[in-house]
Amino acid sequence: MAELNEMDRILAKKPNLAKNSIKTYTQAYKKLVDILATDNVADLDNTEIIELIDDEENYGTINLLLTIVLMIKYDNDKKFDDIKKHRDVIREEMRESRWKKKEEKLETLPSIKTLTKYLNRLYSKNQYQSYIINYLLINYNVRNLDLDLILTDDMKEYHNLGKRGDENVLFVGKNNSVYYYRNNYKTKKTYGPKAIRLSSVKLANSIKGYIAQQQAITDGDIYLLSLQDGNRSGRDSLSHYITKFTYEGLTESDIMKIIVTEKVKTIDDYNKLEKISKNRGTAIETLIEEYNLSVY
Repeated sequence: MAELNEMDRILAKKPNLAKNSIKTYTQAYKKLVDILATDNVADLDNTEIIELIDDEENYGTINLLLTIVLMIKYDNDKKFDDIKKHRDVIREEMRESRWKKKEEKLETLPSIKTLTKYLNRLYSKNQYQSYIINYLLINYNVRNLDLDLILTDDMKEYHNLGKRGDENVLFVGKNNSVYYYRNNYKTKKTYGPKAIRLSSVKLANSIKGYIAQQQAITDGDIYLLSLQDGNRSGRDSLSHYITKFTYEGLTESDIMKIIVTEKVKTIDDYNKLEKISKNRGTAIETLIEEYNLSVY
């Protein structure tokens, strides 16, 4: 059996660590070994480690690599105070860089009013697919994966797809009733399946129109993110695919920043933040830190 490396020994002591965390630490350790040109990080001089890691350009990468070093030094009873102090400096520089980027974003992103005008223009031109995508992004704060869904006007199919447990479904029924069921989204493990009723005649009409268009080219499921032949777009390219339909190619993250920044100005808007949090399945703290461009 091959001997465990420094990171493997640490991970072996953390049986409850999430798979994604294990993958992140493992990949970061491999990068660290390449940078330091040694697999004996524990005994390498701290000053030399700092100098070599600081050659990296990305603050996030530097922060992660320094964290890996701290884990290794601690596990081997080595001194690490200077490493920790340097990481604190990097984290402060990372925060300042993030503030600067927020200020730049705030100056360049369009307003909710502009997005709404774009949405109405899509509807007036019967661009059903684009309208549905943008309606959900703007009004229900969804992520890219949430838009990877099947549309149906058949109640039985809606329930059957829901029972499968791996699909997001958008159903339009009588009297323009629309139901949106999400069972495959980023934070499902935390928030569980989500089912909401949407009240919008324009949305209902767009769903009906889009289903009719797609039924002319396919006998199978109707996908919102479909290719020209009616087949489903690959999930590895959702972001690139969706920006083809948004205003000036905005990403879903950019649209979230616009919504959160404009709607949440003071503590009095906390209820709006709660609603966005519930729609998206994202912690309020994350919304404030990552998406509100007016909060530093």
